[in-house]
Amino acid sequence: MLAGFEQRVDAIFKAEAGKPLLREAKHPPLGKERGPYVRGYSFSIMAFAARCFYLDEQIDEANAALVENARYYLDNPLAITDRDSFHWHAEIVLRLLEMYGPKGSVKPGRIGSETEAKVLEPMWLYTSKCSWRDKADHKISGTWHLYSSENHHAMDFTCHWHFSKYAKDLPQYRNRRCADGSTLSELYDAWNDYIVVYCRERARKGLCVEMRSDAYNATLIKGFFNFYDYGNERVKKAVGMFMDLYFAYWAEEQIMGHMGGGRSRILGNNAYTQARASGNAVLAWVYFAIGKQPQLSGHDIGALLGGYRPPAVVADIARDTEGRGRYEIRQRVQGLGTQGYSFPQMDRPDQPPNSLRTDGGGILRYSYCDPAFILGTPMVEARPVDDWVRISSQARWQGAIFKGDGDPRIVPVPRPANNRVAFNQFWSVQSKGSLLTQKLATHEDAAEMVVWMSKTGLSTPIVEDRIVFVEAPGAFAAVRVARGEFTIEERVLKGTKETGASYSTPPAYIIVPTDEYAPVILEVMAKREVGSFEKFKSKVRACKPRFIGSVLEYTTIYGDKLTLHTDYKKTPTINGEAVDYAPRRVFDSPFLSADYNGGIVRISKGTRSKVLDFTNGELGTAVP
Repeated sequence: MLAGFEQRVDAIFKAEAGKPLLREAKHPPLGKERGPYVRGYSFSIMAFAARCFYLDEQIDEANAALVENARYYLDNPLAITDRDSFHWHAEIVLRLLEMYGPKGSVKPGRIGSETEAKVLEPMWLYTSKCSWRDKADHKISGTWHLYSSENHHAMDFTCHWHFSKYAKDLPQYRNRRCADGSTLSELYDAWNDYIVVYCRERARKGLCVEMRSDAYNATLIKGFFNFYDYGNERVKKAVGMFMDLYFAYWAEEQIMGHMGGGRSRILGNNAYTQARASGNAVLAWVYFAIGKQPQLSGHDIGALLGGYRPPAVVADIARDTEGRGRYEIRQRVQGLGTQGYSFPQMDRPDQPPNSLRTDGGGILRYSYCDPAFILGTPMVEARPVDDWVRISSQARWQGAIFKGDGDPRIVPVPRPANNRVAFNQFWSVQSKGSLLTQKLATHEDAAEMVVWMSKTGLSTPIVEDRIVFVEAPGAFAAVRVARGEFTIEERVLKGTKETGASYSTPPAYIIVPTDEYAPVILEVMAKREVGSFEKFKSKVRACKPRFIGSVLEYTTIYGDKLTLHTDYKKTPTINGEAVDYAPRRVFDSPFLSADYNGGIVRISKGTRSKVLDFTNGELGTAVP
């Protein structure tokens, strides 16, 4: 692991030393028959309490804050079962109890017995209503039945597992039964088995349905730090390997902490910039010293106070962008399936979950990585929108991120009609630094195709021979509309977040094809590979798009021949071979590799390697 974790965490907490509690605002419900939206309020309480217990200051005030938070939920019971409030912070309370409660493992007694009793009350209500044995099934579901979205489902079972563990032997809860008749001991045993299988399935069949979604993925794993620290031996081993896999998956496909590659659930202006004070940015700082020191947030308490550390090989992958060189990433991802109930309330055993299929293909994540840029896309079959579980098809993203200040990027994606979210917007074919993409006729809520080019970090675009050329610090890029005309103008996109707050994208140059279904070609090449801007322009000009009927044929600047059937009737090809949406490997790169459904994952870089054996749940062999 990288040295200095404890010092970086200490600095985050000490930056808040002595400050009074500043409560985030409570907000009205996000919809009818829902509880108040108070996630931010609870996070502010958690950050304050964790800091006080960590620094041994304002202990009485911290206890009072935890009780205040619990009483708020008891007074507003709809907020307990609402997916957007309670389970976002409940596992943090349980961690604080494990560390600082009456029998805490770090400093027992900083949380008093009366506080412990009060904060467990809303947790009992949550688990007794929202946890049932069938939800913890893995024999039928294979853990691919997701209640609400992927990150909500994980937060949900994180809370049920930990509350069951903590309270099952307490006299006041030992003999209580949940709504389905289960005792906490029975639920705890069921969730232990489920968590182990969940980790193994992600190693075998694909890590995240919400593909490389910065905020959603960081939220997915935030309770896993509790599994690692407080789980039994089987859970700790499985989760430790899962976390090693997660951070290797994150590390190999980022530049300066900015996530590249094909993604989903990239809502609103998250498509055009990446938050540097939340999500995986916090983890990048504490584990790998990438980026800047973040402010303390209740969201991240598990990572800051937890015992998990990424292995040295993962730290090497994360930090050594130049040493990684130039390489390709291919990954299988789950996304096909049956859409279930959207679960604004988590206490609905009468409603079906999202059911993912794992018997075929559907998505091939492909990225071409260079020290100067990452270009990637989710190559998908041209299917009807209803073939996909919506968390997979929602707000898919593709494009290029570049090394450099200002978050430089080029994003060719059909614009959401409301500038926030659309579904099943595009399909694509990519080889190396060359991408062909087209808006899908089977989209939902997508407007015109746009190519969004950031003003910050990129040169002013030059239009020559109907091609748009632009320069990044270490690369050149070109955008070409394969059919018809286009416009280009400097402007921003404006929209509204789910909470009602408005936003504007960063300043950009936006290319809009006249024909919304015209294919768009994006070419990117490192300066070290091509030399001058003029040589790059000449290479691009020499590549002539050709239509044979509805089929676009294009030989790229890298010499690869790509085809795209613009009538969607056939699979795109690369050098004569149809895109394989179900390849033999689930992870395939120089740094992360595993066969589909195999369970043996290898993480490697140079002389360092680590093998994760998910076939039996045991830790693999680590080479320093």
